Amino acid sequence: MITTFDLSTRIIFGVGSISSLNHEASLLGRHALLVTGKDAVRRLGILERALFLLKEACVQTTLFDHVEPNPRSSTVDEGIKLARAKGVDMIIALGGGSAMDAAKAIAFGLACNGPVWDYIQQEEYPEGDLLPLIMIPTVAASGSEANGNAVISNWEKHEKRVISDNRLQPKVSLVDPLLTLSLPPRQTAQGGVDIFCHIAEPYLTAADTSPLRDGMAELAMRLVVEYLPKAVQTPHDLQSRTQLSWLSTIACSQFMSLGGKSGNMTMHGLEHALSGYYDIAHADGLAALLPAYMRNLYPVRRHRIEMLGEKVFGQTDGILAVENWLKKNNMNFSLKDLGVAEAKIEEIAAAAIVMSPWVKNHPGVLDKRVATSLYSTAFN
Repeated sequence: MITTFDLSTRIIFGVGSISSLNHEASLLGRHALLVTGKDAVRRLGILERALFLLKEACVQTTLFDHVEPNPRSSTVDEGIKLARAKGVDMIIALGGGSAMDAAKAIAFGLACNGPVWDYIQQEEYPEGDLLPLIMIPTVAASGSEANGNAVISNWEKHEKRVISDNRLQPKVSLVDPLLTLSLPPRQTAQGGVDIFCHIAEPYLTAADTSPLRDGMAELAMRLVVEYLPKAVQTPHDLQSRTQLSWLSTIACSQFMSLGGKSGNMTMHGLEHALSGYYDIAHADGLAALLPAYMRNLYPVRRHRIEMLGEKVFGQTDGILAVENWLKKNNMNFSLKDLGVAEAKIEEIAAAAIVMSPWVKNHPGVLDKRVATSLYSTAFN
């Protein structure tokens, strides 16, 4: 098997690394579209800091601060229209996974000749170069700062789909743990669960054993398990925040595939259908599905689940260990808790198979019937 490792993003990591924004932006362009959410980064003073640094570098900045959680294709189209009108030559994301996903989708959509959703749905990718991207994550969660993927929702269709394009690999990512210190416990816990699942899903679904790949995943999961409760209980614990920021960046990068081909993130495909229908927080959906997902895998990946229990938690029952860890971080939800209607489960299962076609790579069968059963198990 041939493995290609190509991480083209320049990652500048550490306390105060946001201060590099003026220099890094000046190398990429003269007019930036700054993509962010509606409130948090402004309220915390992070937006003001970024705007000051860009002004210091003589980089003209157009602010696009309309991004919502589970960013909408209609919002992306709005950002594309603004970017075209202003003639920007680079895009900067400041915020969590939603801001970074929206920024990538805007860069993608600027090369399209119509609504961005048409291209995403049809998997019709435009040709040519895309505008350079800078990512500044303020949440340790999605890992979007280290890959070329973005997830966008169409609320009218209740669909959520992935763009995966190497041209969306950021040119630079400034990962500053200081920016995560003000994140409330609830959002901190959500981020940690997202990180854990990014590592656990390919680990659990892998068909073979790889000492390097498995060892890196086990260490990364142990660190999430160790540091997440500390960050939740003591939000200003900079050491814990720093470790979670590292883990977020590594978890969805190509680093985690070194040592051999990993498995597939099929639970993410199931969750996308849930948040496409109900607009729930992505990590809440993952947390509700995770125990049921592991039970579904048990007949075909028993040894992987037992390895996770032993290597990550020091326990024989990997499923029970994960359930207890979710409880410890107040992330033990059912789908019913999240407002999912039981009568909608079969419809959501059918949608998941269509909007997340990679679920066909799940160990064993994962069709509409099996997805319905898995959602039903997670309902109560």
